[in-house]
Amino acid sequence: MKSILFLLALGFVGLFNSTEAQNQVVKDSLSISKLLRLSEKLDFEGYEIKFKKVITDSRCPKNVMCVRAGEAEVLLSIYKKGSFIEDKKIRIDTSEYAIEANNLAFDTLNFKAYGFGLMPYPEGVVDLTNKDYQLEVVFQPKVLK
Repeated sequence: MKSILFLLALGFVGLFNSTEAQNQVVKDSLSISKLLRLSEKLDFEGYEIKFKKVITDSRCPKNVMCVRAGEAEVLLSIYKKGSFIEDKKIRIDTSEYAIEANNLAFDTLNFKAYGFGLMPYPEGVVDLTNKDYQLEVVFQPKVLK
């Protein structure tokens, strides 16, 4: 009996230690928000973000009852002064609750860029065409402390 309790306690400790702190990203008065259409590039302080494609969009449509809310995954291409740096996959949750681990597109010395929201939100069982998508990109300056 003691060994079972010990194993259960050990399991709970392992569970709590394995979960990372989720740093929520909040738009504030210093944030700059831009909408980016599919295949477009957006310039910001020498960096460019290209909204390359929507990988998946499993967000539960409005007026539909779903087992889970779903999410969308998008692929961004990051450039610095015209030179390709990397492709970055980010996840947009249905709740639009943005966290650093899922939504950070890139991090520079002066600011961070996040994929924040994906529009339009699905309204029924009709698939959205790729040309309809827009990604909200939020640039947050780093505040010196």
